[in-house]
Amino acid sequence: MFIAIDKDNNRVEIENADKTKEYFCPVCGEKLSIRAKESISVKTHFAHKRNSQCVDDWNHDMSEWHLNWQRRFPTECREVVIEHNGTKHRADVCIGKTIIEFQHSPLSSEEFGKRNEFYTNCGYKVVWVFDAEGKIASCHPKAYGIDPNELSFVELCWKRKNVLFLTKPSSKLEIFIQYKVEKQDIMLKLKNVSSKGFKFYRTYPNYLLIENFLKEYGANVDPRVRSVSVIIEQTKDIYKSIP
Repeated sequence: MFIAIDKDNNRVEIENADKTKEYFCPVCGEKLSIRAKESISVKTHFAHKRNSQCVDDWNHDMSEWHLNWQRRFPTECREVVIEHNGTKHRADVCIGKTIIEFQHSPLSSEEFGKRNEFYTNCGYKVVWVFDAEGKIASCHPKAYGIDPNELSFVELCWKRKNVLFLTKPSSKLEIFIQYKVEKQDIMLKLKNVSSKGFKFYRTYPNYLLIENFLKEYGANVDPRVRSVSVIIEQTKDIYKSIP
C-alpha cells in the first residue's frame, strides 16, 4: 500500500513516511514496514509483516504505473477502505459512487470476480484500467500497428490468451486499457471482451486521453476538456452500424 495511518490515525503517503516512526494498516490496524526502498521494478511501499492476519488478502499492484495513476486523483480518494457485512478491502480509488481499479501486474480471474462482486454489492460502479503496453496487436493479418485511428473497423486482440476474461465480464463493468501510440498515452474503452480479443468504442478522429478519463470520473474539472462519454456520444453516429 502507498498510504498508511500513523499513531494519531492520520493518513500518511509513502513518500512522506519517516522510518523512525510507526505506521499501521488502515484495514486491520497491524504495524507495517517500509519495503522496496532500493527496488527498480517495485515502488517503495508499506507492507504487512510476515504471517499477517489482515482481512484484506487481495494482491495489490505496487508498480510505478499504478502509483502514477493513483496520484492523478485527490489524496482523499486514494486507497479508501470499503466495508460490507464486516468485510473490508482497500479500493485503489473511490470517487463519488465509483470504484476505479488499476492493474499493471497479473491478476487471477478469481480475484477479478471477487473484487467486482464485492464492490457491486457495496453499491458502487466498478471501473478497471489495465496497462496494455506490449500486450495487444492487430488481429487482422493485413493490418499493421495498434493505432486505433488507423485501423478502420479492424479489431485488436491480446498477444497472448488473457485468462482474466475466460468468463465474460459483467456488462455493468467499465473496462479501459492504456498504451502508447507514437509515445503518446492513449486509452480505449472496451466492449465485447473475451480471452482472445475485444472490440472498442471508436472515437475517430479523437484519441481518448488520460485527461478525458479523469474528466469522466470527476478528477479533472477543466471545462475545456471533454469526458469519455461526451467524445463517444459525439462520434457514435459514424459507427452506429458497427455492433
